[in-house]
Amino acid sequence: MYRQGCFIYLGDVTNINHNQRMTLAYILLQAINQTAQPTVTIWTVIAVAATIISAFSAYQSRGFAKKSYELAQQNYGDRQADFSLYLHEAYRWSTQAEPIKKILLFHVAVFNKSDSKSSFKADLEIEYIRDDDSVARVIIHHNENHKSEIPKDSISAFPNDIRVEERGMMSKWLMFEQPQNAFAGYRIDKYTIKVTDTQGNCQTSECSIIKEFANG
Repeated sequence: MYRQGCFIYLGDVTNINHNQRMTLAYILLQAINQTAQPTVTIWTVIAVAATIISAFSAYQSRGFAKKSYELAQQNYGDRQADFSLYLHEAYRWSTQAEPIKKILLFHVAVFNKSDSKSSFKADLEIEYIRDDDSVARVIIHHNENHKSEIPKDSISAFPNDIRVEERGMMSKWLMFEQPQNAFAGYRIDKYTIKVTDTQGNCQTSECSIIKEFANG
């Protein structure tokens, strides 16, 4: 806008929306009406220019805030669990050689629903009831090395560091050594498989009955 030797540069307004253009047009009309008065001064023109710049900056700031919010929402979604867990069956295997060990076996499937390869770890939580009816828990880590103690070719163990391809599925066995005499005289209430990804998200699956695996 140029009047009485004064030039006001409004910047690039091609990237603003219709409502913003209408608002700026209104401000420009007000500026033209004001500068048409005989008493107008250079300070009036500067004040109008400052008002236009302030309004335009407010529109830009609102756009930046919206983009920041959208990025924050996306980052939050990326951190959420994007996998599932399914428990097929559960067994207990007792070794024959001394010292006798009890290996708990859980046949599970891990479904990775994300668009990138994911890593997981697996734990077993055993909940049992004490004599005073209080509830206690013990947590055991999956150990693929127990596979050597089970002479069953059909048993394929998950690695300790479970990696599943993007949009993929892996179905194998999780193996845990039951602590010796930890539950003597107590009633085991339930077994909970807990699979956790690198972001700390977890999925669980429970069962209350474990079948005995024949040693034959």
